Amino acid sequence: MSDPQYKLRVAIVGCGIGGLALAASLSTFLKQNPDAPRIAVDMYEAKPEVSTIGAGVAIWKRSWQVLQDLGFEEDIVKKGFKVPKDGESRGPIFRKSDQPSEGFDFHDHMMPYGPLGLHRPTLLEILQSKISDDCKIHTSKRLEGYDTLENGVVNLIFSDGSTATADILVAADGVHSSTRASLFKTLGEEQYIQPVFSGTIAYRGGFPKSKLAEAFPDHWAMNHPKVWCGKNMHVVSHPLGPSIGMICYVSIPEAEGAIYDGPLVREVPNEEVVRLFENWEPDLHPLIKSVESYSAWAIHVVKPLPTYVSGPVVLLGDAAHAMTPHQGVGGGQAIVDAHILGRLLAHPLTSKSNVSAVLDLYDSLRRPPTEEVTEKSRINGLMYEFNHPDFLFNDLATHPDGPTRAELEALGKAVGKSFEWLAEGDVQADWVAAEAKLMLIAQAEDQ
Repeated sequence: MSDPQYKLRVAIVGCGIGGLALAASLSTFLKQNPDAPRIAVDMYEAKPEVSTIGAGVAIWKRSWQVLQDLGFEEDIVKKGFKVPKDGESRGPIFRKSDQPSEGFDFHDHMMPYGPLGLHRPTLLEILQSKISDDCKIHTSKRLEGYDTLENGVVNLIFSDGSTATADILVAADGVHSSTRASLFKTLGEEQYIQPVFSGTIAYRGGFPKSKLAEAFPDHWAMNHPKVWCGKNMHVVSHPLGPSIGMICYVSIPEAEGAIYDGPLVREVPNEEVVRLFENWEPDLHPLIKSVESYSAWAIHVVKPLPTYVSGPVVLLGDAAHAMTPHQGVGGGQAIVDAHILGRLLAHPLTSKSNVSAVLDLYDSLRRPPTEEVTEKSRINGLMYEFNHPDFLFNDLATHPDGPTRAELEALGKAVGKSFEWLAEGDVQADWVAAEAKLMLIAQAEDQ
């Protein structure tokens, strides 16, 4: 039974970055209009608790503006983080490393905007602090599927046999989204149900700096992030306070787009990763050997979808556009998704009678740019591993000794240029344009 104090009942499946950012956006913008009808929000998390597992999140200009809009800046400063600012900042050094002899640096990367690096637990903690009492979190609730009833209400079906209803179902349940599966099964487009393998395995790990300092006190990885590049493989090493984080990427280009037959995440011994990079330059070996064990992640992505919306069901974040991590923008795109959807739903002009058109507006605003970002990240991965069509260095006839320094410097310039868009962004202008379109929807409804 509907509660007259609420104009909409929203169910959010998934309590990750995207789901919590949407709940925080709804809470924030409804608070700014205290006389407007409220929205009841129920969040459903499959796990027994809100998980903090995952990599850090890079906050670039547009996603930082969103977090400012949600009142994050004071919290960030209190926790000791430096607020990002316009202007260049030092990024990682790119280095050719896929040979037994010493490699060489070919690109000193400058970030076009000083990104804020947030640990996932910190981000989730602050997002949860912005959620109002109208939002309830339910754990151990794994969505199996849903039905749309004749009156337009969504009936959610959970694995424990329980059900719930909502006016809008928002899928923020990640790359392996069960909601996306139900949506495209209903639409008869099953090619979009499952994510596809990117062709890349990411071996993640880390170790204390002190472990490296004992034998190699002057190793440059102690204080500087590096990207160690080679054919079909690359390694990212980055200092994180007293530790050094390691991500070793290994790709099989011909496996891109395939169905992956194996565990999505598995623990692997140190020896497996050491063996993969045994023919790489000597300076990399102590870093790889210092990690006691790695987690191997089979990176999956979502194909470009024909829509993020079907009736009262809407996809957000990785459920809509899971991408490779080669520009560090996946989490930020989920935050921007949540911001625009939250502002649209919280707006006084949005009502149950026009919400379908409002969700279609969200789709038109967010699907094109996220598809573009997904491809940008993919292209970066190709460049890092010498597989971009403009930088193929595996032709023995033309490159018997590998790429020249000049060729790699040209590659480095392309990498630098690929990040320039991350310094752009005007969230307020984006919202002004979105609100103008929302007003047209409301006007059409009144006529």
